[in-house]
Amino acid sequence: MAPPVVRPVFGALARLRHARVFHPRGVLLRGTLETLAPGELPLPPSGPVVARLSKGAGLPRGMPDILGLALRIPTDDGPWDLTLASASARVLLRPARGWRRVVFSSLVPYRVAAGLRWILAEVDGPDGAALDDLGAVTVTCSTAKLTGPATPVARIELDPPLGDGERPSFDPMLHSPPGARLYPDWLSRLREPAYQGSRAGRR
Repeated sequence: MAPPVVRPVFGALARLRHARVFHPRGVLLRGTLETLAPGELPLPPSGPVVARLSKGAGLPRGMPDILGLALRIPTDDGPWDLTLASASARVLLRPARGWRRVVFSSLVPYRVAAGLRWILAEVDGPDGAALDDLGAVTVTCSTAKLTGPATPVARIELDPPLGDGERPSFDPMLHSPPGARLYPDWLSRLREPAYQGSRAGRR
């Protein structure tokens, strides 16, 4: 069980920032997903998606930052929210100066039918990390073990950004299909109060 202080602390931080505690600045995009490897993940063959590209600390243009990619994918069991961050070696956060050729990772694995798999993504976007420079982008999602090659599982074509006015609350603990659960379970129980506090503070 998470310490009881987690939710109020994150709520207070969100109120101070008038935004998310992490990844406060971002842009919302809509697009279409096409599954490349059926059976690897519980994904639909194709369908609409909502995405948010963001900067973890919200640092000014030109400064390296932890970049974020959040996805909401409709499935037969409800929406699936994925939150990925720019990373190295699949488990270490890595600041980046631009979107192109950056590897995004779930940082922790999902338990899926094939076993434990990290979810990775690459964004075909501009070299710089300024949110204002983003146009239409392509995202390639993959799965991988802790080491070894990645298997492409989906391609997502995203239209130019809509701004960030809607600000949907992506929550990978609350919104995930039965066939893909974050591992280990105790980490999800620790993270969920932080997400709850951040949402409550923004309201």
